[in-house]
Amino acid sequence: MRFLYKRPKAELVYEELDDVMEVMASDVFILLDLLIFSLIFTFLLAPAIASLGLSFLFFIASYSLFSGLYFFVFKRLAVER
Repeated sequence: MRFLYKRPKAELVYEELDDVMEVMASDVFILLDLLIFSLIFTFLLAPAIASLGLSFLFFIASYSLFSGLYFFVFKRLAVER
C-alpha cells in the first residue's frame, strides 16, 4: 500500500509548518491559552475558595498575573535579543 501514498514535497511541508508556528506564536493564541490555563487553575482550586465572587476575583487575578508574566518577562527577553 505504500506505493499508493505519495509524499508531499519538502517545500510544502516547510510552508505548512511555518504557518502553524506563526499561529502558535501569535499573541492572540497565547492570550487565549493563558485564559484557558487560568480557568483550569481556578476550577482546580474551587474547593479551597470560599465563594463564587472570590473565585471570579481569583480568576481575574491569575489571568492578570500570567499575562503580566508573559508580557513583561518573555516580551522583554525577545526585544533584548
